[in-house]
Amino acid sequence: MTEKNMNRAQAVVFGIAALHVVAIAVALLRHAAGGADLVPAALVPHLVLAVLLPVRALKLRTGRPKARVVLTLVLAVQLVAAVAGVPGYDAWALAIQACSVALEVAALALLWVPGRQQVALGR
Repeated sequence: MTEKNMNRAQAVVFGIAALHVVAIAVALLRHAAGGADLVPAALVPHLVLAVLLPVRALKLRTGRPKARVVLTLVLAVQLVAAVAGVPGYDAWALAIQACSVALEVAALALLWVPGRQQVALGR
């Protein structure tokens, strides 16, 4: 993985973590407005992933293959859960899920697709 791809992957993963914080905020605001019941167990995955994803993204700097594999597994599980859990959500949740899925696919691509090689042109 190139340095540029690693930096981009980290930025995308930080964006995914931010979406988890937004999901928590939306759930709390909807509960405060009386629009929906708050299920604490539903917030736990968002809290865990909001912390776990940036920590794992920062581990990419070590250069160890394990860091990339573990982050890939976390993103893959999250991607499957996001796609499997779409029915029955309201518009806000669907918008957050759509952004999350797009960012997860981008992060996985940045983690595994080789970067462009810089070619020095001779004069």
